[in-house]
Amino acid sequence: MIRNLTLALLFMCSFSITAQTTYTLDSTELTSRVVKDSLDIPWEIVWGPDNHIWMTERFGRVSRINPVTGVQSVLLDMSSDVYEQSESGMLGMVLHPDFDNNPEVFIVYTYLSGSDILERLVKFNYNGTSLIAVDTLIDNIKGNTTHIGSRIIILPDNTLLMTTGDAQDSQASQSTIALTGKILRMNLDGSIPNDNPIAGSYIYSFGHRNAQGLWYAPNGKLYSSEHGPRNDDELNVIAVNRNYGWPTVNGFCDTPPERAFCSANNVVEPLAAWTPTIAPSDIIWYDHPAIPELKNKLLMTVLKDKSLIAFDFNAGGDALISQTKYLKGDVNRLRDICVSPDGKIYLATNGASWSNSNPFSHSIIELSNAPYYANDTSTTSVHSNPSSFGIKIGPNPVLSGEALNLFVPAGEKGEFALYDVVGRLVVTLPIEESNSIDTKSFEGVYFWKINLENGGSKEGKLIVH
Repeated sequence: MIRNLTLALLFMCSFSITAQTTYTLDSTELTSRVVKDSLDIPWEIVWGPDNHIWMTERFGRVSRINPVTGVQSVLLDMSSDVYEQSESGMLGMVLHPDFDNNPEVFIVYTYLSGSDILERLVKFNYNGTSLIAVDTLIDNIKGNTTHIGSRIIILPDNTLLMTTGDAQDSQASQSTIALTGKILRMNLDGSIPNDNPIAGSYIYSFGHRNAQGLWYAPNGKLYSSEHGPRNDDELNVIAVNRNYGWPTVNGFCDTPPERAFCSANNVVEPLAAWTPTIAPSDIIWYDHPAIPELKNKLLMTVLKDKSLIAFDFNAGGDALISQTKYLKGDVNRLRDICVSPDGKIYLATNGASWSNSNPFSHSIIELSNAPYYANDTSTTSVHSNPSSFGIKIGPNPVLSGEALNLFVPAGEKGEFALYDVVGRLVVTLPIEESNSIDTKSFEGVYFWKINLENGGSKEGKLIVH
């Protein structure tokens, strides 16, 4: 059965399999695999709590992608309502952080009102098969075919941040009335938080040109990546109620007019700026041992420079120690990034050039450190705990629906426990020498533990595809 399934997948995904290759970072070799191709400009990819990739495509579609098989399940098709031209269309998306209890999805897209291009943020409910619109949180934001953002994230205090571009009206970025060229903050019902810096206003920070990356990092800092004009793309630390200088300031305050404006307007300078421009897109924090070069780094996908940049910060997170560019020239333009709980990286590619329309150049690819997953995933060393010798599970990874075998030394008895990624007990059962578990109801990353009556124990990670 497994052999037949493998043959079927090889037949259906022949393009993906032949596209598999490897890339070497500093010392780690990453295996690249095409998860899904023939996509229509994937703009946002998010790792969902169901261990699928949730994706927006710019023409107006939202889908779930099985990261193992590449099977795409469409949840929402708004192509008749979404206005797509150049950079406009269906853009940023974020899932509620407590999705099990609040299956809400927030999505930004552009639309037409008469001849005007506008932007709105809508909250949807997920009913298990599709997305149902619940409420428009904010709309009538001035849009354009370019310079419209929009990345959205939810902060630990359950407020939502949304980036907006200047919509080709650069002076509006300095206005505290216009919502363009800003980072906006709102409650999850669309209301304005009482502690926003300007009473009755969504504005959180201003003076932005076109920020398309936003991430709240474990160090407590809020980072943003932003497109410059023909010079000075930026990586910024976002501070509340601060001015980021556009359009007077490009990059650092390093010309006489810029220095005067920065001094008079309390402008925040970027952590890094790039001339020639590289076209930065999304950012995400990587905190996993699977790829050592990237652990505890902020990662940024890059369009024009076709690369992935890793940033290392000081302890305070407010100064760069180093930036390292990986994959340059090895991949197509990179629009977005997400990371699975087991440390695999997924990249949304956006063609070989800005005007490229070949559908096979828009895809999601997986980067993984194959030797890391091939090693024993248990965390107990038999050298430090000899009584754990002979305790094992397999196969690992295991296909969902395949039997997971449990082994302990002959004559020993014990208990097997399986936990999900947030520590909730999924299943327990007694074991004697060997048992097996049907995994048909499991999918994703789990942690297992076997305790024997003789005091022996072993624990580790289980991956169910």
